Amino acid sequence: MSIALTPDAGLNPGEAAKRNDLAQRKPYIAAKLARITEMEERGEISPIIRLEKSYLCNFTCTHCSAEYYMDRHLKKVFQIVDERRKIDLDDIRRISREADELGLARFVITGGEPLVMKDFDEVVAAIDPDRHYVITDTNGWFLDLAKAKHLKSIGVEKVQLSLDSMVEADHDAFRNKPGSYKRVMRAIDAAREAGLNLILSTVLVKGRAKTDEFRQMCEFAKAKGIGLYVSYAKPTGSCTEHPEFVIEKEDADIVRELEKEYPVFTHMTPSYGSFKGCITVKGIITITSTAEVTPCPYIDFSLGNLRETPLKEILARGMRNPWLGPHRPDCLIGEDPQFIKIHTERTQGRTHLPVPWGQGFSDHDSLQDE
Repeated sequence: MSIALTPDAGLNPGEAAKRNDLAQRKPYIAAKLARITEMEERGEISPIIRLEKSYLCNFTCTHCSAEYYMDRHLKKVFQIVDERRKIDLDDIRRISREADELGLARFVITGGEPLVMKDFDEVVAAIDPDRHYVITDTNGWFLDLAKAKHLKSIGVEKVQLSLDSMVEADHDAFRNKPGSYKRVMRAIDAAREAGLNLILSTVLVKGRAKTDEFRQMCEFAKAKGIGLYVSYAKPTGSCTEHPEFVIEKEDADIVRELEKEYPVFTHMTPSYGSFKGCITVKGIITITSTAEVTPCPYIDFSLGNLRETPLKEILARGMRNPWLGPHRPDCLIGEDPQFIKIHTERTQGRTHLPVPWGQGFSDHDSLQDE
C-alpha cells in the first residue's frame, strides 16, 4: 500500500516529496498523517504529543521552560527530590497504543536534552516508529554525522534543532554553553546529510524581531530550505526571572509579516489550510516525566495523569475546558493577562509541577470565575 501526496493536498512540492518518500517506507504513518485534515473537519483533534521522559540536560539555558521540572532545581532550591513515579518503557508502549487508537500520529521526544538519555533508542522503539512519526528536539551538541545516521536508522524522521542567534557569541551566551553555536552548525549539515527532516527552532525575546540578526536568521533558513520555528518567550519557567524577555504584540506582528517572505512559522501559524489559533490540546499536548498531561509546553496545569485516566478522557477534559477547547486567536499563556495572573499565582512556590488536575484545571472550576 502506498499513498501519493501532491501539492493539491495542501503541500508544497518539497513537502509532497517528503510525504511520498514516507509513504513508500512507512505507509501506515503516511495514511494517518493524510487523515489529519479529515479528522479536523469532523471536529476531531490530532495533537502532537510531546514526551518529556527525562529532564536531564547538558545546558542551563537562560530561557528554559522546563527548569522547574528538573531534579537539579528541586535539589538546589528546595532541598528535596521529586519522588513521584517516573514513566517507564511500559508506560510509553501503552501511551503509544492509546494514541494510535485515537488516530494520533506524531510524537516529539523532548526534555531536557533527549540525546543525553541513555535509553533514547529504547524510547523510540517503545513509541513504535512504524506506527508514529517520531521527532526529537535537540540543542545539537551531540548531533554529529554518525549520530544523525544512527537516529535515522532507528526510526527518527525529524529533528528540531535550537539556534538562538546568528551571532556566535550571543547564541553561546543565551545557551550558557561556549562552543554551542559551532555544534549547531555542524548538526545542521549532519542532519541534512543523514536524510533527516529538519527544522530550526529559535526563541524570540522582546525586540529581537526588529533586529538585523533576526532577519539574517530568516535569510539563512530560506537559503538552506529549512523551516524556522519561532518560539515566543513566555512568562513561565526560567523566563519568570526575565520579564524583559517576554514579547509584545509588535514582535508577533513583525513575525507574521516575515512569514509572507520566509519559511518562518510559530505555534499560531495556519498550516495546510487549518488555523487552530491557540493550539492548547487541539494541536499539542505534553506528557511529563511523571505521566501528567499539560495542554502546551508553557502551561503548568495538568489535565490528568495517564496512570489514572485514559488519554481519550484527558483530551476530552481539555476540549471541555472553556480556556482551552474553544478557538481563540491569541496565545493563552502569552497574551491573556487574566490567565497569566492566575497561572503565576497558582504555580508560585510549587515544589512539584505541574499543578495537579483539580487544583489548577478541573471540570468544576475552569478558572472562569477567578
